[in-house]
Amino acid sequence: MIMVHAAGRRRARLRHWVLGAVAVLVGALLFGAYGWQPAKADFRSPYLAAMVSRYADTPTARFHYIEAGSGTPLILISPGGSTVIGWKEQVGVLAREHTVYVIDLPGQGYTQVKDPDFGYDLNAMTAAIGSFMDAVGVRQAGLAGNSWSGGWALAFAQRHPERVSKLALLDATGLDLPGTFMWEALKIPILGELAVKLSTSRSAARGLAEGMLVHKERITDELLEEWWAPMTFPANIRATYLLERRLDWSATERALPSTKTPTLVLWGKQDTIQPVKRAQRFADLLPHDQTYILDGCGHAPQLDCPDSVNYHLQAFFAPAP
Repeated sequence: MIMVHAAGRRRARLRHWVLGAVAVLVGALLFGAYGWQPAKADFRSPYLAAMVSRYADTPTARFHYIEAGSGTPLILISPGGSTVIGWKEQVGVLAREHTVYVIDLPGQGYTQVKDPDFGYDLNAMTAAIGSFMDAVGVRQAGLAGNSWSGGWALAFAQRHPERVSKLALLDATGLDLPGTFMWEALKIPILGELAVKLSTSRSAARGLAEGMLVHKERITDELLEEWWAPMTFPANIRATYLLERRLDWSATERALPSTKTPTLVLWGKQDTIQPVKRAQRFADLLPHDQTYILDGCGHAPQLDCPDSVNYHLQAFFAPAP
């Protein structure tokens, strides 16, 4: 009888210990997801100091952008999760024939959202593109995007074809297909918040960058700082997991066969985030496309293989004679 009572007490203590450990773990996860904030980088961008940051104020946001050149307008949308630095190799080349605007949309780079009800979904992101164009007085422009920003550019062209003369999609979202496990995990509450925050360290940012590029030597310390610093901004952290949860590409894919905008599709053959076979799906569904697969390039070909990307962008967006 004594042994039975002793065994019962041991089981009770074990149960209490397990419940206590679970409670501590849950508490730590909740704090990490909703209480803790990574340190915001104290960084002054040499690139933006040289290019000169500009801002366009609208009710939606204070849009951060850079502008260069003169000629027909061309808007390059910062790659999803990045900043205007994502197009640094293209600005000077394209500015020879165009007025080039490189813009951070809400949740990216240095743009500051003003609308407290901004939705971080496809409706909100496409409306933001139009809001920026109105603010800088551009009625129609060529539009280019990489990754998420390619999907936003595509959706805007589908909804407002009269405002987009030509469209370039680089390893773009826009297909109703799941992302990689890492990105799909961001859709899970608590886990997604915590994962995004943990990814804001310099070492994690370097790992993400190296996973996107084939030519690792292009990830200099200077580029990494420019890329990493805005990832630490609380508003951008929140936007990252909200966008992953709210962007619905089903309507965008359904509209591909009726998309009339002339479209250039460029894709890195070694893309580990958006597999290269997705380029063929765009090519099969878009009625007016030019599609090129770039060997030796990853998810951000404009940084990974700038010479090839610049060649195709210049040819595609060349002003009519």
